[in-house]
Amino acid sequence: MRGIDILASFELEINKIDESVDKPLTDDSLYWLNQAVVKFVKDRFNGNAPKRTSYEQNEKRTRDLVKLLVNTTIAPNGEPAEHVNYTEYDYNYPVDMMFVLNEDVVISDMEDEHQMDTCVFECTADSFMYRINNKLTDFHYRFHRARPLRIRTNDGFKLLTDKNYKINSYSLGYLKVPTEITSADPTTNYTDFADHIWLEIIKLAAQMYIENQSDPRYRTLTNEVLTQE
Repeated sequence: MRGIDILASFELEINKIDESVDKPLTDDSLYWLNQAVVKFVKDRFNGNAPKRTSYEQNEKRTRDLVKLLVNTTIAPNGEPAEHVNYTEYDYNYPVDMMFVLNEDVVISDMEDEHQMDTCVFECTADSFMYRINNKLTDFHYRFHRARPLRIRTNDGFKLLTDKNYKINSYSLGYLKVPTEITSADPTTNYTDFADHIWLEIIKLAAQMYIENQSDPRYRTLTNEVLTQE
C-alpha cells in the first residue's frame, strides 16, 4: 500500500479527511501510524491480540507478519577466543532485527570432518559455566554431536564450544523492524504487510489517535479493533 493511501485511509477512519481545521498534521498522523505498526507487530508476535494467538500458531497470525521474515547467515567477528575449557565465537545481530525466531549452526570436528546441522542452547550469563563444567550436557562433543552454548552480549551474542569441535556457519531467522512510514515520498509502496493487514493497522492507529483526543468515537472504534483476528 502506498504512503498516500495509508494516510488517506487513516484520515477517513478518524472522520477528518474533509476537514481543513481539525485534520491532524501529517507528522502527527505518521506518528500514530508508526506507533500502530510497532504495537501490531508486538501484539501479534507475543499473542496479546484479541484472539490470544502468537506468531505461527495459526495461518492468520503467520500471514500477519510473514513479510517481515528474514533468513541470513552471520559471520563471526574475527578469530575465536580460546579459554581454558571452551572456545568463544563472537557475533553481532543484524541492526534491523526485532525478534529472533530460529538459530541454526553447522558444526564439525577440528579437521572439518563430520559436519552436522544442529541448534544452539540458550544460556544466561550465570548458567553457561555450569553446562561447560558438567560433562553430561550436550555442550560436549560426543559421537560427532553437540550443541554450542549461546549467551547474549550488548550488540549480539557469543557461541561457545568445548575445543573438540568448531562452528562452520551460523544461520539466523528473525522478524525485522518494519520500514518507517515517512512523508519523503507519498508514492512509496510499503510492502512489510499485505494490503488487508494495513487496514487493520490503520484502524489500530485511529483507535490510538482518538483515545488521545478523548473523542466519543473511541469506544465504538475499540469494539471494532477487538473483533480483528
